[in-house]
Amino acid sequence: MEEVLHILNPMTSTMFWSIVVFVILVIVLWRFVLKPVNNMIKKRQDEIRENIDNADRQNEEAAKYLEEQKANIEKSRQEAKKIIDEGKDAARKIKEEIEAKAGEKSRAMIDDALSEIRTEKERSLSEVKNEIIEIALAASEKIVSKSLSEEEHKKLIEDSLKELGKV
Repeated sequence: MEEVLHILNPMTSTMFWSIVVFVILVIVLWRFVLKPVNNMIKKRQDEIRENIDNADRQNEEAAKYLEEQKANIEKSRQEAKKIIDEGKDAARKIKEEIEAKAGEKSRAMIDDALSEIRTEKERSLSEVKNEIIEIALAASEKIVSKSLSEEEHKKLIEDSLKELGKV
């Protein structure tokens, strides 16, 4: 049986030293390899987290800037619309002023023309009256200077009418 035990328990001392070496190796690896690797991984995680935070912050700043620019654009649009409306109002006022002045001038010209026409009409009527008076006077002189027969009377009227027709 001893042989069987010897086969089952081969070199206990070798196993002991293998376990001791394994433990030492794990401790050395833990201390000199795993800690620096963990530190590098942690450092990398921190950098990534910081980069994500920076990206989020920049994204928020960009969104704020975009909103500001949209507000500025809207404000500019409103100012442009206001300026255009003011220009339209000014143009409408100028148009109304020009139309009013043109209306006043045309009324003044019409009034002047009407007064001129009235004056000419009165002058023409005055001239016609004077001509009629002269004709009547001439006819009275002729009647007074001679007594007229019926034929002379007709001839005198016809001559008077002819003179009136020429005037």
